[in-house]
Amino acid sequence: MANATIRVQFGNPDGTGSDGHLSAEVDTRPDGLNGGRSAFNPGETAYILVYKTDNVTITDAICSAGSLSAQGSAVVTVTEELMFEDSDTATLPKPARSGLSQTVWYGRSLGGLTLQSDKITVKAQVKGVAVAKVTYDAQALVYALSSPATLNGETDFSILALIKGVAS
Repeated sequence: MANATIRVQFGNPDGTGSDGHLSAEVDTRPDGLNGGRSAFNPGETAYILVYKTDNVTITDAICSAGSLSAQGSAVVTVTEELMFEDSDTATLPKPARSGLSQTVWYGRSLGGLTLQSDKITVKAQVKGVAVAKVTYDAQALVYALSSPATLNGETDFSILALIKGVAS
């Protein structure tokens, strides 16, 4: 078996730095499209989840071998730890569709959490040092990476998937 590798490039063609979020990962959820797997046999299809903020447009999705195709979208429930580092704000690793559905403070509580309009910034009621476990739903674009059975006679190989996007 070979591991799936993803490279995500984010930027604007003119070199300016607009705010936005673009990330991708192999769907390793136990009940996900890959059945919890992160390694695949030649000839199989690996499903990739792409997360982006509303102001990001996907401009290209290409791979080094096989084919990469859009398959629609999926709602993914995400549970993450947020770190408040002497601050009243923290950043989610994936954009949330709406507010946080659950929050558990580990130790010190900074009060209620509010998702900001950018859908990745979370603001606490007070400033401090704290850790919160949060649960929320994220919208993911689904891509299928279909692998050939062999590459140049090899049956153990890597394929690079590149997702490009620009922020407006």
